[in-house]
Amino acid sequence: MPTPNELEQYLVCNFPDKEWVGQKVIQILVSDGAIPAFSSAAIKLGELTRDQDISMDDIKNVIEMDPGLSSDCIKVASSAGFGARRISSIQQALMIIGMEQIKRIAFAMGVMKSFNSFKGKVDWDKFWLHSVLVGRLTEKVAEAYRPTTGREYLAGLLHDCGKILLEQYFPEEFCRIITAAQRRRCSHSVVEKGIIGVNHAQLGAAVCASLQAHPEVIQAVLHHHGPFGGSEGKPDDKKFLAACVSVGDALANYAQANITGARVINPDTPIDQLSEWRFLRQYRMAYGLELDLAVEVAATEQDLRAVSA
Repeated sequence: MPTPNELEQYLVCNFPDKEWVGQKVIQILVSDGAIPAFSSAAIKLGELTRDQDISMDDIKNVIEMDPGLSSDCIKVASSAGFGARRISSIQQALMIIGMEQIKRIAFAMGVMKSFNSFKGKVDWDKFWLHSVLVGRLTEKVAEAYRPTTGREYLAGLLHDCGKILLEQYFPEEFCRIITAAQRRRCSHSVVEKGIIGVNHAQLGAAVCASLQAHPEVIQAVLHHHGPFGGSEGKPDDKKFLAACVSVGDALANYAQANITGARVINPDTPIDQLSEWRFLRQYRMAYGLELDLAVEVAATEQDLRAVSA
């Protein structure tokens, strides 16, 4: 668990009258049980799947470290989305679902379970649709430039987790943020600092740090609304994943898969003309990118049905 001083670095506020927000967030995050720890097995799984020589037995052994995750994966593999078969072991589940799908399910379940005690007025079905979709799209975009590590999906999945904290612990301020964003037809992040002194990306980074996520995931969540460049506008490789999350986020908004008050994108805008691509154009694509948003949304909905079964 990070110390209050370590969490403070993500919650820099330039409004003295709003510094209490960051202080309250730190108190929440260091409280025992405020946000349950993310499954260590799911984290290990993400690290393991970047190994080209990984075997089914390696994956099986990691999942079996976590009885709850094992049970959930078997439950998903037995669901209607995968043929409603009787599954009794992780080995069978892996054979049916496949390694990539099992990784996504493990991450999604780990994250959603960490926050499942949080209830509020937000349409959380829409929120998780957006989050899981951004996870898929971030991974898809990143793998066009470099071999994936397992962190791309997790970064996309967690990119808006700061909004959960906002809605749960700062409901009045969150309502004002949504109203202001709707009125100005802009992203929540544009109006958040004026209302609470920090934005949801900062809150999300602090949450990820408290969950002991990988530093690259924390930085991606912190910077997914930019800036992405280093000094003199040069590419900053440390922010590459953040830029991929930003593109995934924009594509999900383009597909209108988001909660109320999110950025509105003109559906007539060609996907490759979205401003979020600007930073990534400084890199050379090593692999091709084939993207069908309708297919990705449908696959995300299937993932969520399986996880919720």
